[in-house]
Amino acid sequence: MGIIWNQETKNKFNKVTDNLPQFHRTIAEQLIKQKSEELAQGRDSKEVEDKDLIIAFFQEVPPAFKSMLERLLSKLDIDYSQYIS
Repeated sequence: MGIIWNQETKNKFNKVTDNLPQFHRTIAEQLIKQKSEELAQGRDSKEVEDKDLIIAFFQEVPPAFKSMLERLLSKLDIDYSQYIS
């Protein structure tokens, strides 16, 4: 059996990607999903959690868009500060 997603984490993933332009959404859905699952596996976990998702977003989003990502997460009431230094 593969990696599963914590339901709250999956909801956050959907909230963020739903707020992206279609072109970016398609790319993000693939890259962020894959990276989140890799991070969970790296923790020897079978479940993707918030920390995996947030770290994946910040690792995969190009530097020019990081401040936009921070604003979007804040707007959606997703606290990312505990996972990003």
